[in-house]
Amino acid sequence: MNPSATLPTRSARRPLWRRVYFGVFGGDALGFAGSILLALLLIVAIVGPLLVTHDPLLTTPKTLLAPSAEHWLGTDHFGRDVFSRTITSLRIDFIVAGLGVSGAVLVGSFLGLVCGYVGGWFDELVMRLVDIVQSFPLLLIAMVLILVMGPGVESIIIVTVLINIPTYARVIRGEALSRKTLEYIDAARCSGASEASILFRHLMPNTLSPIIVHASLNLAAAVGNVAALSFLGVGIRPPTPDLGVMVAEGTNYLVQGAWWMSIGPGLVLAATIFSLNLVGDCLEGRLDPRRMEG
Repeated sequence: MNPSATLPTRSARRPLWRRVYFGVFGGDALGFAGSILLALLLIVAIVGPLLVTHDPLLTTPKTLLAPSAEHWLGTDHFGRDVFSRTITSLRIDFIVAGLGVSGAVLVGSFLGLVCGYVGGWFDELVMRLVDIVQSFPLLLIAMVLILVMGPGVESIIIVTVLINIPTYARVIRGEALSRKTLEYIDAARCSGASEASILFRHLMPNTLSPIIVHASLNLAAAVGNVAALSFLGVGIRPPTPDLGVMVAEGTNYLVQGAWWMSIGPGLVLAATIFSLNLVGDCLEGRLDPRRMEG
């Protein structure tokens, strides 16, 4: 028996965080930090109902109170606890952005796969519609759609899906066009696989990397869009807690010294978007072959 075989390898002797840092994140310090921050925010959002100290919708006479032991982030102009509303808002914004991006990924990826693989008049029609949608600012399109459907959480989710479908359709179409002529697709066709099997069992799994990268970056944009629409008054409507609404309401009271109304929610919103961007950039570096080669 080789005595050295019983000795732990160098990688096994490394602390867990170092193995994760170099093995999973490839030594990307920003990506590692962003993932930790995002994980903390997700935990706070998930266990949010256990963390809130007051009813986020309850109005009281204690208006514009500064942060204290009773109200950790103070109260707003209606006497509502800012900390409880911030935690609840984070949960709602994660849910809205997550559902919106997930729906866009499913619909956009399906359209992109079919367009790239089948081609023909369907491809031309869908791509021309994509060009038309992408020729306008997405925030402007979102505002128009919400004004038509009416503000609310459901409308925000539907609009998030609709405005992000073109991005995934175009990206996945390009992947399908470049891969449908490769040898493994020809081999599957020669083996008697149906067109649906080729599309969903052989072609689609090889487009997951760009989907994951774009979805992670798209989540950051979606959270920002939800907050921006609410800030402009066409998104999630009060009294439903939302980070954008809270920042918008807080700016009206900055001159009165009530900085806590907007600073707390604004910092949470900035941390959420910042962490999602860091994670998305890290995933792009790890999953995009062109960046890995560079």
